[in-house]
Amino acid sequence: MSTNTLNLTNTLSSDSNISKLFYKFAIPAAIGMLVNSLYVVADGVFISRGIGSIGIAAVNIGYPIVNLTAALSLMFGAGGATLISLYSDNQKFKNQSFTYTIILNIIFYILIASIVFIFSDFIMISLGATELLLPMVKKYIYPCIISSFFLMISISLNAIVRNDNAPKRAMNSLFIGAATNIILDYVFIFPMKMGIEGGAYATAIGQILSAGYLCLHFFNSSFKFDFNIKDIQWKLMYKICSLGFSSFILEFAVMVITILLNISLASTVGQKGIAAYGIISYSFVILRMFFTGLAQGIQPIVSFNYGRHNYHKVLDIFKFAHKFCFVATTISLILVKIFSIDVVKTFTTEKPLIEYTAQGLFLYTSAIIFVGANFINISYLQAMNKASLANFISICRGIIFMIVGILILPKFFGVTGIWLTLPFADVLTFITTGILFKIFEINKKLKKSSI
Repeated sequence: MSTNTLNLTNTLSSDSNISKLFYKFAIPAAIGMLVNSLYVVADGVFISRGIGSIGIAAVNIGYPIVNLTAALSLMFGAGGATLISLYSDNQKFKNQSFTYTIILNIIFYILIASIVFIFSDFIMISLGATELLLPMVKKYIYPCIISSFFLMISISLNAIVRNDNAPKRAMNSLFIGAATNIILDYVFIFPMKMGIEGGAYATAIGQILSAGYLCLHFFNSSFKFDFNIKDIQWKLMYKICSLGFSSFILEFAVMVITILLNISLASTVGQKGIAAYGIISYSFVILRMFFTGLAQGIQPIVSFNYGRHNYHKVLDIFKFAHKFCFVATTISLILVKIFSIDVVKTFTTEKPLIEYTAQGLFLYTSAIIFVGANFINISYLQAMNKASLANFISICRGIIFMIVGILILPKFFGVTGIWLTLPFADVLTFITTGILFKIFEINKKLKKSSI
């Protein structure tokens, strides 16, 4: 057994206070994801300041494709990492899970990149690009697609490194990528005047460095890449995808939400609405990524203890995570209310856009308390190998409830209804999850088993 595995076993098997485990794993994951959100935010600020609202509208149209690659890599990373924690004593199985996580990333990257480059015009126009925006969208998305392989590897390896008892190293990789991106965004867009392509290149280089840093971890790790094309294990591939599917849906939902709202705003408000939503989505990503990180951070604790039947610890981390999340989301909502105009001013100096966008930002963020709770619940189920339930809840939130909301709310509330679509979906998801927890007696069974 490797040193990292022994250390992880000692850490998670000890009588450590649950809060200490939470701060060791969940907080670095949350901070790392928060820093990672600066990839997107830095692009938004520099592109908006350097190019204008047309630039941010172009990025907002093309970015769902990058979201798709990120969603897939989250699925593979979360699925592989969960299996690694559930079967922490089986090194051969851990190596297989690690190997197939990498293989799945390679396969799907090649597939997506090929489709995007072959059918680029059709895809961009379908996502809402006008004749004016199309050339600019291409300038941004082409470098991003080329480098998205490194984004995928970085996201998947981040989850595995965290499960290899190195949560700080996983966090540091995101710091490296974000810092690189911010510095190069400024250099490429302003002194070098590379325009929207500069933002894309800055993001690409940051992703490459982040992935490279994580790869260094495995030179001294127990994980070994072991792939034999003659003995492909389709069942293991399916298991990784099945366990990680809820993570995919949570990120894929960003793509769905962006497309639905862009189309709805384009038909009702026009380019102003798309630009406003671009700023809102850039701002909201900071909160979304932080609570995504918290949810991902409890996974190693839940999976390891669930696999070893330490059900009292599983319940304790669930309760503590929800308490922490409630406080953090409440503070977040208050800060958005107070500083919404200042946040928008960071992105644009166009006065007609500022107040309009600030109002939309608060409405869009109004259910952040439910967002945090939903992410924790989904990760909790996923970590206990309850993939079907986690996947169902994720699909309800990201697709079904969003579609219902976008079809109904704008008819009654106009543009306000568009901004309230995501809060509508999150509130319904929270209610649905509570009902399902009671029906399937999720925590009740754990309490009985832990007695």
